[in-house]
Amino acid sequence: MEAMPTIARSLRDMAAEVLSPLVLVSGSRNRLETLRSCNVEVEVQSQNTDESYGSLSSPGQIVSHIASVKMASYLSSPGFRPDRLALALDTMVSFEGKMLGKPRDREDAKRMLSSFSGRAQEVVTGFTLYIPSLGTVSSSDSSLVVFSDLTEDDINTYLNTNEWLGAAGAYRIQKTGWTLIDHIEGSWTNVVGLPLETVIETVRSHR
Repeated sequence: MEAMPTIARSLRDMAAEVLSPLVLVSGSRNRLETLRSCNVEVEVQSQNTDESYGSLSSPGQIVSHIASVKMASYLSSPGFRPDRLALALDTMVSFEGKMLGKPRDREDAKRMLSSFSGRAQEVVTGFTLYIPSLGTVSSSDSSLVVFSDLTEDDINTYLNTNEWLGAAGAYRIQKTGWTLIDHIEGSWTNVVGLPLETVIETVRSHR
């Protein structure tokens, strides 16, 4: 990619208008920074939940299920704000029929990135919204990420940034991970882990 993608001003303005004020049911700094960059008023209420998904096999079903579990935990917590919009999310990478989470260590991250070289993967984010006076609604979004042909030096240089730590698929596109990418088909914000376009559309259609 020639330049790191940015969130269009029109999308930032819509996010601020439609999503504020918002309870973010996630401990992800990337999601928080994305919302703050859009001037969304955010309160964080992360939840410690079981992220297993049993026999579910569809990427969209898996991430939507995990997001719904996070939301259920928030709704039964002392911090629940019944008068405020809330959003829980989960993101995974689907590659060669497998769901990839966070790498165990540097070697695992290197193995992941090496396997991505010159190939495409699907990034899927599931989310559950709590809309006051309505209840919860869940959905998901997916984007196709096509990697450039990566040399060992490319991979080691990226690993030295430590951005792979705690990142699904071992990269963060909103940092310097975009330098590994040839192009994206679909929402860039979804690859960050917060599909703003779909979330905004979902809120608007239920209000």
